[in-house]
Amino acid sequence: MKKSSVIDWSLILAIGIAWGSSFMFIKVAAPAVGPITLVFYRLFIASIIVAPIFIKIENLSNIKEDFIPILFLSFFNAAIPFCLFSYAALEINAGTMSVLNGTTPLFAFIIATLWLKLSSNWIQLLGIFIGMVGLFIFVGYESIEYSLLAINLSLLASFFYGFSSNFIFKTKEIEPTYLASITLLIATVITFPFIFLENGIDLNQSNEVKLSVGLLGSVCTGLAYMGYVVLIKRVGPVKASTVVLIVPVTGMIWANIFLDEIITSTMISGCFLILIG
Repeated sequence: MKKSSVIDWSLILAIGIAWGSSFMFIKVAAPAVGPITLVFYRLFIASIIVAPIFIKIENLSNIKEDFIPILFLSFFNAAIPFCLFSYAALEINAGTMSVLNGTTPLFAFIIATLWLKLSSNWIQLLGIFIGMVGLFIFVGYESIEYSLLAINLSLLASFFYGFSSNFIFKTKEIEPTYLASITLLIATVITFPFIFLENGIDLNQSNEVKLSVGLLGSVCTGLAYMGYVVLIKRVGPVKASTVVLIVPVTGMIWANIFLDEIITSTMISGCFLILIG
């Protein structure tokens, strides 16, 4: 295997492991701190980790020319989808959100084909379809809680992720780590005024909630988001977005280890289809 392929697949696996835990953290923290406030915490923590490292003075010299794509991604690849999933977490469980998030590769595939005119074939589409079927089997039909609004919010968030991955692929002239860092920072500023629609900043939370918020912001958002932008630049939007097919697998493993949730034969069957996809 080529060195570049090893790096690409290592990134996919690492991001999948990190994002696999994110829906569990959202489910724990969103009801306690409020959906919008959770998004602000998440973005703020991620920003203070990555911004000082990856935003350099020379990058800012072109910020006027790059401001429109940066602002677009701040809204549609960070602030808005984060808010949509946080609100969805008030009505549906983490497994359901993981399944719905698994539609991102399909959205990315359709948009890449129609908008970017990227070459594609029926084998790619079949692989994505098999992987999505595996997602539903893996999580299990019985865990799909019905809430039309929450399901639509999750699907809309996944569409924005799919569209944004194609948009990132188009911004080849912007250095990827800087792009990821500046969009998180601006999304933090955008989100801040809206936290006062809820309870504002309240640090009087349980240790479980604080830990969930901290890990969601640092690992699942800061580090993983950075890796995802780099991955899109390396392999393109469709292949990069397939990382979300790993998310339910790693999510269930995390839940089994730390929450003693049972892994069934149905989950193993779904995992097999995901890997084939």
